[in-house]
Amino acid sequence: MESIVESRKPFLGRIWLTILLCFILIQTALWSTISILLFLIEPSGRLAHRYGARPWGRILLWASRVKVSLQGSENLVGTEGPVVLVSNHQSLYDILVLLARLPVDFKFVVKKELMKVPLWGYAMKKAGYISIDREDSSQARELIREAAHKIRYGSSVLFFAEGTRSADGELAPFKRGAFVLASQSGCDVVPLVIEGSRQVLPKKSISIRPGHISITVLPPVNDPILKKNSRLLMAEVRERMLRHLGQKAVSA
Repeated sequence: MESIVESRKPFLGRIWLTILLCFILIQTALWSTISILLFLIEPSGRLAHRYGARPWGRILLWASRVKVSLQGSENLVGTEGPVVLVSNHQSLYDILVLLARLPVDFKFVVKKELMKVPLWGYAMKKAGYISIDREDSSQARELIREAAHKIRYGSSVLFFAEGTRSADGELAPFKRGAFVLASQSGCDVVPLVIEGSRQVLPKKSISIRPGHISITVLPPVNDPILKKNSRLLMAEVRERMLRHLGQKAVSA
């Protein structure tokens, strides 16, 4: 009897995953449509972010049986004006947890491949999210120009500083775009550390597992001297994130 029960577990798990993936597709299409309609009402993308992207993230987390905790939110609430948000990146679920729980209006910088996803990609464009081609180094100036435009109109901008998801959880070397933007705009940089998302959905996998994901908002980096030098700023932010993760500090 026990062996029969054990044999059913993988089968039931596959059924649950299939139902969940179908639910994700349906909800993504629904909330993408809502986001596009909200853009027609308010072209800045604020309504699309708040009433389209945010509930989409919360519903998918609920359906996936993923709980999210947020620590350090006072480090966001206490900032004046828009900031440059810098996060580590371990899973596609990072996008969901950040949308669902961060208490600020922000625009993602995402790889261009996500913008090609039918309907969802169009909704992200309408919400004001920024695409980047990781293979095209000449795009950096245009990226900074577009991100600076979002900041001037009051939106914070969020970068995954590693540029791609970590396969093993170790913090990879950072790209400089976020820190060049902070130096040029004078904005504070707020580091975000996400933990647990790789266990929910690892890189190059579609096997979603229930679990717990935490977001920690570290204190803003607002030293005027650091903010004038993008390389020093990048090194400081990376060091703080490594220290929180308990990982060895190495050269970026």
